[in-house]
Amino acid sequence: MSDIETVDISHVKFSSTVFPTDEDMKLWDSLTLEQKKAVEKRDEEAGFQSGLAEPCSVADIIAEVKAEMNGG
Repeated sequence: MSDIETVDISHVKFSSTVFPTDEDMKLWDSLTLEQKKAVEKRDEEAGFQSGLAEPCSVADIIAEVKAEMNGG
């Protein structure tokens, strides 16, 4: 098993941020275990680096998820 720090995942870009599309699922399923771990680490680090989330209500979160489900 290689070090996930050296795994090239520059081509891995998902279209959805909330619910994976069929294309996203096909892309995920095509990745090796090492690539999946590298993507998880990359995305976790990006979330950590983005800082604290702005306070919002549950209603705001639900509205955002519904908007994402409806394409925008």
